[in-house]
Amino acid sequence: MTLRFDISGAIGEGDATSAALGAFLDANAGPVEVVINSFGGIATEGAAMFAALERHGNATAIVQGIAASAASLAMLGGRRVLVHDAALIMLHKPAVLAMGTADDMRATADSLDKIGAVYAGIYARATGNSVARIAAWMTQETWLDATECVALGFADEVLSGSTEPAVPVAAFDYRKFRSAPAALVQMALANGWATELPISKTEFSK
Repeated sequence: MTLRFDISGAIGEGDATSAALGAFLDANAGPVEVVINSFGGIATEGAAMFAALERHGNATAIVQGIAASAASLAMLGGRRVLVHDAALIMLHKPAVLAMGTADDMRATADSLDKIGAVYAGIYARATGNSVARIAAWMTQETWLDATECVALGFADEVLSGSTEPAVPVAAFDYRKFRSAPAALVQMALANGWATELPISKTEFSK
């Protein structure tokens, strides 16, 4: 039986941390499965998860539900990436809630640019797309279904629903993303995940 680690909910919270994933991978050098259903989280944690999976070299990343933002980077560290045919991934430019002086804001913007450049470089290396193409997708906030993931190099295989049952996407207020599919926004509203007013598109990032 293949050992399994779940990355669910917010990247950087609970068990969905690079430390927890790293400990699991260090303890299990053989083939493992890392199942992802996350709307994203802390950008640096997503990068650390990618590095841990890539270093391990024997993990299959399986996306069920959603792998958005930081989670979409983490998944690419798997030796193989499988995406359920009902799942979605999303990549976008990093953002952050910030306050302070004009100098603070400029420093924050510089940091975001650096993080975004790191993400674009990793996406490009992992998928074979150019950095410029990836950067354009990140700027647009790009959502991909399973078939598009395979066609664009983000995944190796689409998992059929007949062998892997679909799971609900991770609970989150998807109104906070700029271009979330209408179905996700409606799901957030119907399930009571949208409990606060949407914040500015420039203020939120996962």
